[in-house]
Amino acid sequence: MHTLSVYFREARAQVLATWRTPQFLIPSVALPLLFYGVMGLGLSRGREEVAHFMLANYVIFAAIAPAMFGFGAGVAAEREAKLIELKQIAPLPAGGYLIGRLAAALALVGASIGLLGVLAWFGGVKMEPGRWAATLGLGLASAIPFALIGLNVGLRFSSQGATAIANLLFLGFSLFGGLWMPLNIMPDWFTRIAKVMPSYHLGQLSQMLSGMQPMADVQQHVSIVVGISVAALIGAWAAWRRQMA
Repeated sequence: MHTLSVYFREARAQVLATWRTPQFLIPSVALPLLFYGVMGLGLSRGREEVAHFMLANYVIFAAIAPAMFGFGAGVAAEREAKLIELKQIAPLPAGGYLIGRLAAALALVGASIGLLGVLAWFGGVKMEPGRWAATLGLGLASAIPFALIGLNVGLRFSSQGATAIANLLFLGFSLFGGLWMPLNIMPDWFTRIAKVMPSYHLGQLSQMLSGMQPMADVQQHVSIVVGISVAALIGAWAAWRRQMA
């Protein structure tokens, strides 16, 4: 029970620290809302199916920035500042720092996705309660594979390098994953790249859960996302072990 209390306190501290950093908080929460308001609602011109389609993509998009920058650039900056070493000598259970970081990322993603859902509802998107829960829930769960990828970046590169790579991954996952625009209007080579992006497969699952696509190749999409997540977890664990040595 004492160990769980320590985990909870570290998670709470990380969440509060994140919410008190407006230069990180505002873009992470506001950017998906701005993009969806302009591209999902503004450009749809009242067409509910377009706003519906874009919502399914943007709940995945909302998970990328907090994971990439919180676990990528954020961890790299704290590693360079020796704050992670300070955590090592503190009476904190193994993994407490990372669990706290994940809690902070999930809090940001949850806030962004919740506001996206409210905006979409007022924008005329209609779904059954179960589909709303499944779509928004998948968006929240999507933070985990992106966080593992970001953690690899944060533990392996300098602060400046991690920021640059996090930006590249953020743009790559969003653009090549088909989250900003349908891949059927893009060149064929976009589709080939998309199939190795976790954002593409999560986006396809989100489209299915929201009712915009029929359920097809679900096992394939899930397997690829799980495979990428496991590979990222192994890489992050190896990098963390070197950091702790």
